[in-house]
Amino acid sequence: MGESTSQDHIQRVERELAKEDSLFRNMLEQAPGMIGMAGMFVVTILLGIWLQPWFDSAGLQAFGESGSTQARWIVLELVAIFAFTFLILWLAKKHLQHFIKYGLLFVLFLALCYTTIPGAHILLVPDVDTEPFEFTDEIAYNEEVVSFNADGSIITQVTKYTDSMFHTFEVNKRSANMSLEWSKELDSYPGTPFFTVTEGIYGITITNGAWIWSFDKENGEILSEYACFELDGWDNSLENLSVIPEIIECVTALEIVENENGDFGEAKGALYITTPENKIVRRNTFHGTNETVHQSRWDMPQLQLNSDKIFYNKQYDVDSLLVATETRAIMIEIEELADAYNEPGPRPDKWEDQVSVEWQYEVDDNFTAFNVITNPWDDDEEVILTGTESGEIKVWIIDDEIDEIFEEEDRFGGEDSFEGPILSINSFDLDNEDGDELWITDADGIHGLFYESLIEYVTVEADLESVRSVSSEGATIQIVKDGEWNDTFNNKMVGANFHTGEFDSETMYNSYGIQLDDTAILAGLILAIVLMVALIVRPEWYVVNTVGVLVGAGVIVMLGVTFVPTLIVIFMVLAAIYDAWAVYKSKHMLDLADTMIGLNLPILLVAPQESGYSMLEESDSLRPPQNNTQSTQPVEPNENVKMVKRKKPKEAMFMGLGDVIFPGMLVLSCVNFVPSDGLAVGISALVGGLVGYLVLMGYVASGRPQAGLPLLNGGAILGYIIGGLLFVGSAAFSFGISF
Repeated sequence: MGESTSQDHIQRVERELAKEDSLFRNMLEQAPGMIGMAGMFVVTILLGIWLQPWFDSAGLQAFGESGSTQARWIVLELVAIFAFTFLILWLAKKHLQHFIKYGLLFVLFLALCYTTIPGAHILLVPDVDTEPFEFTDEIAYNEEVVSFNADGSIITQVTKYTDSMFHTFEVNKRSANMSLEWSKELDSYPGTPFFTVTEGIYGITITNGAWIWSFDKENGEILSEYACFELDGWDNSLENLSVIPEIIECVTALEIVENENGDFGEAKGALYITTPENKIVRRNTFHGTNETVHQSRWDMPQLQLNSDKIFYNKQYDVDSLLVATETRAIMIEIEELADAYNEPGPRPDKWEDQVSVEWQYEVDDNFTAFNVITNPWDDDEEVILTGTESGEIKVWIIDDEIDEIFEEEDRFGGEDSFEGPILSINSFDLDNEDGDELWITDADGIHGLFYESLIEYVTVEADLESVRSVSSEGATIQIVKDGEWNDTFNNKMVGANFHTGEFDSETMYNSYGIQLDDTAILAGLILAIVLMVALIVRPEWYVVNTVGVLVGAGVIVMLGVTFVPTLIVIFMVLAAIYDAWAVYKSKHMLDLADTMIGLNLPILLVAPQESGYSMLEESDSLRPPQNNTQSTQPVEPNENVKMVKRKKPKEAMFMGLGDVIFPGMLVLSCVNFVPSDGLAVGISALVGGLVGYLVLMGYVASGRPQAGLPLLNGGAILGYIIGGLLFVGSAAFSFGISF
């Protein structure tokens, strides 16, 4: 009994050793084909990595940047694969192989161009180095910049002291290129030597706390002058100065007129004055006189005018005033009368009607830039842009046609793309095409954002710490900065420094996207056409492989830059499940492979096992041999029939192009999307795919052909997981997937 058991064990061991020896011999015999197939696997993926920077810079994501994390597009890709497979099988069943062949040839040509044309650009078109822009000229002005008007012109001031109490100041309007448009000297006593400016629709109103002046925008004519104190009985002394109770002090002022054409003249108008108590006061005016009469007062708690600096102050339209301090911004309705208290019960002490607020925004950080410009996405609208000390930028669309006129704009996409502080926000047309560009100055430089996509085609690096405004005049870019100068008493004063430089449109634009070159396009098309003609005329294995590798590389990089790795993994898992079902259960994948072999199309890669192999003689099917049910009766000899012994056909190994494309997509996606060490993670996925390939070849050598995707995809996914954890960490798997 013991001897029998021992003998059985020895026999089992011998059988296992024989199997291992047989498997080893088979793998050695098939080594040329295996090595050749592995080489094409690696070359296809490496070619995709070589093409990836061009696709990435060109923004060739199939479903846009936002689609890279949306799972619904993966579902669409799977549906497309199912539809393609069953269409091919249906056409083959209907014996419409010509439709299959030439339809696929057209698709292959397009896919081939995704490799040949970008590759030709990479090889033939040299990288263009952007020449840096420099400011070459500088002029210093002993004038302090007070405000910027909507048209880009500048209000400046020069304070002139006679002693510590009496002083005057010049009010200057300069164009964007600092040329003087007009200048007025005013007696500022008993107010401060500085003033605030409010730009109205029909004029400019300034106040220094004691006086209010209105100017004609075009010629600087003084249209009116009013006192912020009781003018009657004043003897020019500070001791006899009486405040107006409703005002106390003028922080800002805006004069409006209420006739139909908006002209200043003998017409009734009004002053809207903000006070340190966070109130806004309306006083009726009568042009031709200095008299004002109190009419209404509103509470404005949204602003802190007693502590915050006024940052922006303009009349937006006939009914609205837009004001921004360092921490708050509001648009308020310009009303004629304050509402009376209409709540039940007695009126509370010190109750006042609050201003009607159309929009407000408050930040924890300080505003450092604020402007209203034309909407980059719609010339019929305007937008408000705010910039802060930390570099945050927000955009609101102003739409006067709907009740909710303010809507935060989510297309900007650059809220956190700038280095704080934001120094200025401007718009002007440098290239004389498609309207104004958006120009943002931050701590890193000036950024010119062009067209609706707001691509940064201009970057200016310079000493920009105190930039107040950026503009252009033709090809000249000009900036206004704060500088310093000493007055007649040797006091340090803030002045305006004006810098200019010429922008060369041939060498100074940043290069983005597809830089198409006629020669490279022609070379890529010619190569694609030559390969397609060779594929039609002589579809030998080396032609099929060449086209297959190039097509595979183009498809790999196109899909790899389209989806983030986690979506690619989901795609690969679902595709592997489908592949296993199609090979083992329905077996229609074998029918598809037979069809492709018969048509000699590069949907398969071919690795000859021995020299002399010709794909033109290939007639084998990938299906396992069926039992022969034909008659086995001997055939009568015929002396007129010569028996010809056929040579055994040379053998080759076949792999579906999809078996390369799926692992390759994951490799390219890692290179493109993993935040750091993406190439290392991608190479890990490639190595994992090769391990899966080795296991697959072991099954093939043992005479058990397998579906390729479960092993290849599984190996690549495992390599991605290991490489991601090893080189990056959890960030390699976090991409915010949505449906």
